Amino acid sequence: MHAYTSIERRAVPRHSAPLAGRVGLAGALAGLSGGLAMALVAALLTGALDQALWQQPKVIASLVLGPSAGEAAGFALGPVVFGLLIHLLVAMLLGALFARFMHHVARLPSDFGVPEVAGVAFGLLVWAAAYFVVLPVAAPGLLSVYAPALLIQHLVYGASTGLAYAWLCPRPYAQMV
Repeated sequence: MHAYTSIERRAVPRHSAPLAGRVGLAGALAGLSGGLAMALVAALLTGALDQALWQQPKVIASLVLGPSAGEAAGFALGPVVFGLLIHLLVAMLLGALFARFMHHVARLPSDFGVPEVAGVAFGLLVWAAAYFVVLPVAAPGLLSVYAPALLIQHLVYGASTGLAYAWLCPRPYAQMV
């Protein structure tokens, strides 16, 4: 099936969108992919900076399990898995929020790199809110993470979320005109 642009009247092939009509679900899955990419980059950066590999998920888990979860040295299965689950759930929630904004509020197309750029801006916004508002109150232990590394993680989250959202829920400009 081909769609025609109103400007040029030439065929523009449509690819089948996995979740075109389900914006919230597409955003949650995009956020999950962004959260996984962020966790991978976090592991790489903590290794490069010679920091404790499991510290970030354990500190995240300490939000629910108490401060002792983040204080244990080395790998602790329970806090690490629980921290990763919390991280991924928050990433999915933020991804759904990003998708709702892109689709219903800003009504932006999914081509020309718009979701990727918007995702990077969203990642920067999430980093600023987390670093200056949420972390000092909820998880001051995460402030010990090198600030540029935390910023890079959030930019990767945003870019990955935007990229996955553009693939899962395409909204080409040609269809909007």
